[in-house]
Amino acid sequence: MAIKKAPALNGTQTADMAFIMVCFFMMVTTMGSEFGLIRMLPPWSDDTEGEQIRERNVFVVNVNQQNMLQARGQIMDIAHLREATKDFFYLGNTGDNHPEKEFRDVPGIGNVLVNSGAVVSLVNQRGTSYRVYIQVQNELAAAINELRSEFAMQRFGSRLEDLSEDLQDAINRLIYPMAISEADPREDI
Repeated sequence: MAIKKAPALNGTQTADMAFIMVCFFMMVTTMGSEFGLIRMLPPWSDDTEGEQIRERNVFVVNVNQQNMLQARGQIMDIAHLREATKDFFYLGNTGDNHPEKEFRDVPGIGNVLVNSGAVVSLVNQRGTSYRVYIQVQNELAAAINELRSEFAMQRFGSRLEDLSEDLQDAINRLIYPMAISEADPREDI
């Protein structure tokens, strides 16, 4: 009696199929992220050399390599950064410790008092952890977002998200813009 051999499997297509499956799963799978920054950059302008920012209009935040935070010359815990930022940018606060204010005609809203050139200057020392960097960024953004929401509620009696896109855009760009300037990391702070 003759023994029959089992037919061999043709494996030439196996590598191609594995590659196609890997590509498929990479394209359809979403990657979750716990941290991230959503920033809308201002339009490019070549004539920024003549602009001078007065010291009282700058909210300076420094983070050193030990992840210690200093805001406007005071050592601060990250938990207090949001309130300090809100206090600085709040339109109702005046005086030498707050940005200059001016009345501006904002489309859809009217003539309102706004900060004149207020900006956050964020400087990180080399060696600052990424986690702390993101926490600081999130607190700064959250402060501005809360001020925007409070303005919408006071002015229109509605949440910012419920307003028309034009009103949201006016509040976000003209009344409480997200003006965060980041310097190159430094060795010494």
